[in-house]
Amino acid sequence: MSSVVFSRSTVRTVLALPLFAAAALGVGLLLGSKDLEATRAATILTVLVATSLVLFTRVASRDPLGRALLVVLWLSFALKLGAMTYRFLGGLLADAFAYNNAGQRIAEELARGEWPQLGEYGTAYIRLLAGLVYYAFGVSFSGISILWTWLGMVGLLFFYLAFRMAFPLGHHRLYMLLIFLFPSMLLWTSSLGKDALMVLFLGMAAYGAARLRHGLGLPAVGWLALGLLGMLPIRPHLAAVFAVALAASSLILPIRAGLLTPILRVAGIGVVAAVSVLIVSTARGYVGLEELGTEEVFAFIERQQEFTARFGESGFQQVNPRSPVGVALAIPTVLFRPFPWEAHNANARLAAAEGFALLLLTLYRLRSVRAALGAVFRHSYVLMVVVYALLFIFFFTAIGNFGIIARQRAQLFPFFFMLLAYLPPTPRRPAAARLQHRPPATRTAP
Repeated sequence: MSSVVFSRSTVRTVLALPLFAAAALGVGLLLGSKDLEATRAATILTVLVATSLVLFTRVASRDPLGRALLVVLWLSFALKLGAMTYRFLGGLLADAFAYNNAGQRIAEELARGEWPQLGEYGTAYIRLLAGLVYYAFGVSFSGISILWTWLGMVGLLFFYLAFRMAFPLGHHRLYMLLIFLFPSMLLWTSSLGKDALMVLFLGMAAYGAARLRHGLGLPAVGWLALGLLGMLPIRPHLAAVFAVALAASSLILPIRAGLLTPILRVAGIGVVAAVSVLIVSTARGYVGLEELGTEEVFAFIERQQEFTARFGESGFQQVNPRSPVGVALAIPTVLFRPFPWEAHNANARLAAAEGFALLLLTLYRLRSVRAALGAVFRHSYVLMVVVYALLFIFFFTAIGNFGIIARQRAQLFPFFFMLLAYLPPTPRRPAAARLQHRPPATRTAP
């Protein structure tokens, strides 16, 4: 696999410019601005850029793509900050404004020595985190948005490391470009809200699961546990989906411990199954399911389809997951829709263009997807990815709104990208070799 080569001066410039730019912005605002919130935001940006300088350089120095990865990391971070600005200017921050207001109220309560009254899951958890950040560092909506944008960036980096470890022969350059530069991954993980944190914790869990394939060590278990525990109070249903996928993959997880292999396999499957049952039970309460029977699940999906289809202009008639045709149509619905003829505003057209581009890429890399599906019962990580993707798609047939699907499938794309990049790129033969193997021209008799 060829790699991009940069001169040393170019690399130093790439490393230094972001730090100097952020430092100059921070110093300028500190000296010339009386806006305390802007000053706090500039300070947060400067600290995060300095942290990224160390983190990105360390990761790139250990990666075969090296300098190309370093450039893409900085480009992705810059584009994510641009996406955050676009969301500010484009009015895509309805939830973020609510979290910001709630965070300020919670910070005031904490300053008075009062612990706020909160719910159990989801929105209340993000409000509490916003309040804790404001209590510790002061109120700055733009500053906390920058922080969440950076956390989403770290989540993307965990996914890249997970793919690199789980698929050492995969198309790493393609996955790098997709995970760090795909529009949905840039836009929806760049704001104060649930999505950036979910991608962060999903990335941690995916990385921990990738390390499990190389041995049951403390780092693997630690990252996996941290990821699952982080997802649980935000979106327990997706934590349950990941836990079930992990439990399925543990059935064929390679374990090499001599005579202890059968014992460790049974014990490991038991532990994973127990954790999965606990997380699924928690998720059941979160979504309001009293039972997990087939009829109860389908009835819940139908209620959610009717409810979500009412919001705005993005509502549509979802597929019926009870029928084989509906199950087949659910995959392109969640992955690729809205189609261009279904888009009726600017944001929907952008989502349609992105979905159409992903569809074309999927057709181009169809051989890779087929190869991954063919290895599903031989490769434990592929099994986990496929089970997660199918469960995610099944439960998201409950969403009859393109806007919600376009935003939340950022938690599906990192796994789907792994299928697209499963096979390495096809090597190109040199021009001399192509000429050498070209059949001789035939001459016709006069």
